[in-house]
Amino acid sequence: MTLTRKLLDTEYIWWFHNKRHVEQAKQEILELFSEEPDETHEWTEQDIYEQSRKIIARWDNA
Repeated sequence: MTLTRKLLDTEYIWWFHNKRHVEQAKQEILELFSEEPDETHEWTEQDIYEQSRKIIARWDNA
């Protein structure tokens, strides 16, 4: 699974509700999850959710 800007702005918009530095967090998430890690592995929904949660929290506290 990969993420796109469109997915972040529609299906996952609730992740960013009442958060600060949203654009910076989205950019970091997209840099990490816009491509699969390699040819034989795929990001899971849990990978994306857990890491995105940490990124958003870090930017919200920045």
